Amino acid sequence: MPEIIYGEQNTDVWRSLRIGSVGGSSIKAVMTGGKGKTRMSLMYQLAGERITGRKYEFKATPAMEEGIRREPESKAEFEFITELELQDVALVKGDIPYTHCSPDSILISEPAGLELKNPLIHTHIKYINEGRLPPEYVYQVQYSMWITGYEYWYFFSYFPGIKPLLLKVKRDEAKIKEIEVATMVFLKDLDELVEKMR
Repeated sequence: MPEIIYGEQNTDVWRSLRIGSVGGSSIKAVMTGGKGKTRMSLMYQLAGERITGRKYEFKATPAMEEGIRREPESKAEFEFITELELQDVALVKGDIPYTHCSPDSILISEPAGLELKNPLIHTHIKYINEGRLPPEYVYQVQYSMWITGYEYWYFFSYFPGIKPLLLKVKRDEAKIKEIEVATMVFLKDLDELVEKMR
């Protein structure tokens, strides 16, 4: 069974729980397969984390910092629109070692999670105009459902003064199987690299 770790994200404890572990935001790199550049970069980073016992993170961009600042407002808007209550969690550990996801929230009354975006204005307008789950988040959302076992996931894009985009994404078993296979291969390769470096 997946293990839900309650607490805050972006803390030292949260970082320590993610050392050397594949998360939702990195699954797209895992899915590139073979010896693709982004896949190998991720593998080198996670190998380094396992060997040193330290989590290495890139500095947040101004756009990312703005998104974090607006998060409480966007969560409140989601709860107002949907009449659903959110529960913040640090992360959810997968059944397979070194797998996890860090949902922006999970739902208290439903077996579902939330992928929350506070993008720049032009990106938000693009999301609304296209009216679908942005392709860059398809694997991340399905990965989160694989880790948690949930049947669906909400995607919510918010920008103050503009209507939000709210989507309810269903579990896609074919994609989840694809994710599972690619993740297992990646973890095997990662184990071998770590062993080679020691």
